[in-house]
Amino acid sequence: MKLFSKMDLEFIQRSLGRDPGKKELNILYGAVEPVLKLRDRIPARFISQEPTVGHHSLRYELREINIQGQWTGTHYLMRECSLLGAWPKQLSFIWLFEPPKKTLRKIHDFEKTLTHEFAPVITHHLALDAPRKKGGKVCALAILGNDNPRKKVLSQQLLGFIKIPKPGKTLINEKKIKYILNQSALCVEGIALDGDHGKDLRKLLNRIPNSASLDLAFPKRYKKGDGIVISQGPSDSALKGLLNGMSYEYQRVGCIRSEPVHTLYFSDVHERRWPKGLTLISLHGKDIERPTLKPDHQRLSKHSSKKPALLTIIKKMIKAGYPKFQKKQIFGDTQQSIIQVSELRSLQTGRDIFFDGIRSVADVVRKIALQGSHIDELRVMTNIGDTRFLAGQQSAIHAFDLKHRADTRILDALEPNQHQVIGLGSSIESVEWNHDTSDFIALLGGVKGEIEHSLYEEISGISHFAGQKSFDSIMEYNINQTLVQSVSSSVIKNALAIEKGGLVCTVLALYRYLKGQFGIKIHITSRLTAEELLFGESYASALVLLGERELMEFQRICMLHSVPCSTIGRLQLKKDISINKLLIVPEKTLKLIPSK
Repeated sequence: MKLFSKMDLEFIQRSLGRDPGKKELNILYGAVEPVLKLRDRIPARFISQEPTVGHHSLRYELREINIQGQWTGTHYLMRECSLLGAWPKQLSFIWLFEPPKKTLRKIHDFEKTLTHEFAPVITHHLALDAPRKKGGKVCALAILGNDNPRKKVLSQQLLGFIKIPKPGKTLINEKKIKYILNQSALCVEGIALDGDHGKDLRKLLNRIPNSASLDLAFPKRYKKGDGIVISQGPSDSALKGLLNGMSYEYQRVGCIRSEPVHTLYFSDVHERRWPKGLTLISLHGKDIERPTLKPDHQRLSKHSSKKPALLTIIKKMIKAGYPKFQKKQIFGDTQQSIIQVSELRSLQTGRDIFFDGIRSVADVVRKIALQGSHIDELRVMTNIGDTRFLAGQQSAIHAFDLKHRADTRILDALEPNQHQVIGLGSSIESVEWNHDTSDFIALLGGVKGEIEHSLYEEISGISHFAGQKSFDSIMEYNINQTLVQSVSSSVIKNALAIEKGGLVCTVLALYRYLKGQFGIKIHITSRLTAEELLFGESYASALVLLGERELMEFQRICMLHSVPCSTIGRLQLKKDISINKLLIVPEKTLKLIPSK
């Protein structure tokens, strides 16, 4: 209970009108712990205590792989889905480490065999910078379909407890439970229990309307994997008969009421009456201000008066593995829903950590937009202690108006300073494009020469102090809207975000996309220095490849979303890259671009 403040304890005492017992206080702490963790690390203005009712299509759990390439522990993801009365249409595994191919295949085959009866799409995803290891953490995602729409939870509905054996090597119990709940017309929803009064109370409170209250007596003994079923009244005898017929114990444990207080029994005979506002913890706390970065004098010592040749820098970037090649997935079936993940980049001192937090979310949103989809749901799992990074993430979530689609969890099960941002989008039908020299290259947004802390600095050893990198949330939001509409309506052939390495790396990635069949000629008017133009990392901007016939329609879409767009180049038969009169990258060098 270390996160309870003195103000919290005084509020609890006043609300109850008495001193709470130690057990009662522990249960209340468990019910509000996620909010307390967020309050401890991010600004109060970003925290919502509204029930996360809308987060229905995506369920997840954190799992562990041992060095033998096998799952460890018991998994409850399918149990949770079965109690919702639906199988997942897609199972996606986000690997927080890069496993051996043998391990990847073994896990894929295991999950295929386990779920063969309902045959979900199974995909595997990996962050670009995930470390190579034999074992580690994996986030398992279950994406539910719309074939079993969620029913409304209302007052006067009944709460029943089901005792279910722990999950085993098959899904026999999950299949039975799903069958029973779908057979009963009175069943509203099932909830998988965690075996902890506080956590389970939080789950129930998140499911009932704000106007409702609980009258609930927890079973004397229950465990993780048991369930509570919400059903229509006035009787649950038919549901009980179905469950008893399948050898499951069922008992009514309460109902949903329209009272100003919750009436609760925690495995004993003592009644606790909690006002409904008791779980709305005060969000007092300090806002995190974005710090003004001071020049790092250690970086000044790296300054060199002699600038290396531009082509030399590009060769070094290619040798270092840039532009990075990120697959939509690393293994598995063709995905029905788009999954994109953030990099697992470590926090670096001297950098603008607030900006890094913004980019961890904004990059995932951009990746989904580049595939023609809006964000359906966003998950942020973190064990990062730096409040600036977390505040940056929340700033991006609110700037993109994703607060009702995003869920942030601070998970102690993750390694210290480990995090993952997962975006879910809707898959669109892909189009096979032909390319020719009439194709245009357009720039969405602009190149602003943001070269501080860039890949150019890392490669060249030359430091720049051009101010902090900026996040233009309105422009980036508008560019994302433009990309979604253009890609989903097949107006553009390909789109690439300008990221690490700047304009040059993006053009190199475009050349790789063209499989070396064409060269690229760019002419862009700018007052920037050659280094700022070529290597400045203007993250909000994007390069677009489109046909001559689609150019006018694309310009119309850009005008609709108030996005500046300029055609800056075309494809050419000569298989090199030229940018203004500053740089020519010959075909010999381009053949060195990493393909995977």
